[in-house]
Amino acid sequence: MYDLSDYGAMLAHRARTDAYAQALARAVKPGDVVIEIGCGPGLFSLLACRAGARRVYAIESSDSAAFARELILANRCDGQIELLQGSSMRLHLPERANVILFDIRGTLPLLADAMATIEDARRRFLAPGGVMIPAVDRLYVALASVPEYYSSLVSPWQGCDYGVCLSPLLKRVLNSACSVSFDGEKMLSASKRWCELDYRVGVHHRLEASLELKASRSGTAHGLCLWFETTLLDDIGYSAAPGQPDNVYGQLFLPWCEPVELQAGQPVLVELHADHVGDDYIWRWISRFPAANGAPQGVFSQSTLEGARFTPEILLRRSAAFVPKLSESAAVESWVMQRMDGTKSLQEIAAEALECFPAVLRNSQEAFQLVSRLADKFAR
Repeated sequence: MYDLSDYGAMLAHRARTDAYAQALARAVKPGDVVIEIGCGPGLFSLLACRAGARRVYAIESSDSAAFARELILANRCDGQIELLQGSSMRLHLPERANVILFDIRGTLPLLADAMATIEDARRRFLAPGGVMIPAVDRLYVALASVPEYYSSLVSPWQGCDYGVCLSPLLKRVLNSACSVSFDGEKMLSASKRWCELDYRVGVHHRLEASLELKASRSGTAHGLCLWFETTLLDDIGYSAAPGQPDNVYGQLFLPWCEPVELQAGQPVLVELHADHVGDDYIWRWISRFPAANGAPQGVFSQSTLEGARFTPEILLRRSAAFVPKLSESAAVESWVMQRMDGTKSLQEIAAEALECFPAVLRNSQEAFQLVSRLADKFAR
């Protein structure tokens, strides 16, 4: 859950906030129905009301809905805005929307189940001829020369501090996707668009592209820098490119196995793959460095699968052949949720749980904390 300082930083990102405000003012017509997915404190839902929306469905899956509720009441929009807490994919609405808006991005739009959420909303909630805000996100990549950052990334794992060898974990570090905020001058090549997400027609969970990046000057490259630019509506949009002021998104950095010296105009052949697996994306980046005079080309083949914290035990538990059995603590949670049948208070359920599972729950406070946590997540 974001806190208010996080939302404050989003509001202070003027390029973002102004662009959404302009897009809503242009797209929303008097009498329209608007849906906002991931409304946070509800600013964009309030702006939709100001633009003349008859009804706004403000959907927020986290407890940040409390912030939105406070602002909706303070701005006397509770008659127009219906605040719904939960995943939009589990909600059913009584009418379709003329406008669906969202900003459920992380560093990139490829975040957890964001693509599935947006596609579900488009199919189930958008009226014929309706508007998606944003309309399109475009993802870009460039070569990055970031010696200080790269050194801070790898140097802790290169030595034997305190007489302990740490280098086995260096491979994992170099197969990780890192959230960063770089200056534009750190880019060692022109950017190239490698992917387009058109929310108006539908998006895919698997993205891949091959492209050539040429060094714009001689220097040392340390990896690939990725970011997005968005078109919200018509000519209204903004960029999360390196060097943009007040950029709350930043960029994604995919490091190379080692720094590479490049000459001006020298090409690097890049393959980028992003696959949605479980509740996250697995990144794979293959970088080839063609050599002159018949010498073999250099190749880095990297993947966040190599950097993930997967043990043989974890992989076994995720295999199709695994036969699961509830752990002791999970069995207690299952028992507690079955008792949430609308007839008992949290205090009563906690007291019963403590009596039935004394080996798992040490005291009444621990029992009540467990019950209230499950109620907060699953009760209605």
